[in-house]
Amino acid sequence: MGSKVLLVGKAFKKLFPEVESVFDGLEVDVCSEEELLNYLPSTEVMVIGPMKVDEALLNKAPNLKFIHQWGVGVEKIDLTACAERGVKVCNVPAKGTGNAEGVGELAIMHMLLLARRWNRTQENLRKKRLYAPRGVALWKKTVTVIGLGNVGQCVIQRVKGFGMNVIGVNRSFRPEFDSLMLDEFCLLKDLHRVLPRSNFIVLALELNKETMNIVDESFFDAVSEGTYLINVARAELVKRSALEKALEGGKLAGIGLDVFWDEPADPEDPLLADPRVLVTPHIGGVTDEAVKGVANFIADNIRRFYGGEELKSLLTRGNEN
Repeated sequence: MGSKVLLVGKAFKKLFPEVESVFDGLEVDVCSEEELLNYLPSTEVMVIGPMKVDEALLNKAPNLKFIHQWGVGVEKIDLTACAERGVKVCNVPAKGTGNAEGVGELAIMHMLLLARRWNRTQENLRKKRLYAPRGVALWKKTVTVIGLGNVGQCVIQRVKGFGMNVIGVNRSFRPEFDSLMLDEFCLLKDLHRVLPRSNFIVLALELNKETMNIVDESFFDAVSEGTYLINVARAELVKRSALEKALEGGKLAGIGLDVFWDEPADPEDPLLADPRVLVTPHIGGVTDEAVKGVANFIADNIRRFYGGEELKSLLTRGNEN
């Protein structure tokens, strides 16, 4: 089997007919991860979703020159091994492609559904009960957005429209944050200072060694009773045992998760049965606009690669061919 540009993953088999026209003029094929070994020897460009790329895989791809992540996260790609082999790796910026915008919208959805007690409203409909339950308004409440990258900025731009007080938290301050019209800025190292004043907390942090399990027992000790926590970033930011303890102790009014520790989530997981917990299957960036935006970005970058032009959002440097 031969293919210069290969889209890897079962999801692409369903998606490709929608975006095929974007790749006009390129020799493209689609395969599942199980079929990948049959295609690797002749593949020059590989477009992937969340998939492990290590030395073992690279050794089976002698002609591979370019890997493009469909989205932002590249935690599963060995960037050092790729750079050493001259394999370029790019991802897709979240903002401006529809990805971060979609995640921002989903964070709002979680906030609204939890605050207006969606699960209870459905029960009351079945019981023919009106004017209940009483919800919590976003208006006048304080939301703390942790992580002011593309996703965090999109969340802030949207919650401002609800009349919320916004605290932005980031590892360092950047001049571009001035345009966000924050009510308050806080350094990540001082996070626990603002947690007691937060009605809603939205996690939009990058996952790395420093942020792994940043939401732990001490985090929940600092939040006020009745707080809502929304995670649209990475599940591993939250220490699960600490979250479960906070739920059991009644510290949290609700939790919204678009990411889970083991994906896909087990339908029998007890968290999914808790009425205070709202889980969506990692759909933040899965919208019509995001699909078009990401596909166009990747197709343009592949044409740049074959045209010898500078690549956008290049993550590897060094021993490039």
